[in-house]
Amino acid sequence: MLTADQLIDLEDLIVAELERIREESSSNEEERKAIAPDVAIGRLSRLDAMQMQEVAKEAERRREERVSQLELALEQLDSGTYGRCELCGDDIGYERLEVTPEATRCSLCAS
Repeated sequence: MLTADQLIDLEDLIVAELERIREESSSNEEERKAIAPDVAIGRLSRLDAMQMQEVAKEAERRREERVSQLELALEQLDSGTYGRCELCGDDIGYERLEVTPEATRCSLCAS
């Protein structure tokens, strides 16, 4: 079972990670913008730019998914259910939560 100090540390970690992700997302907004067809950059350059745009969109989708998972972890912290495996009900180890604070499964069930 997690101690009160561990829960506080994990909450701080989650909040800091959410802030970092949101800052990263806003700084990468330019990469996701569509390429105007009237901009003359050459066919291969346009294809490369379109590919990079898709990569940026996928990265943003993953960031949004992680934000949702971290927000759920904060909700679980508030409700007192954080740190319990969703499958077996055992405690998730503090070390695992330090690395992946949004983890919802213990090491055994995750493998």
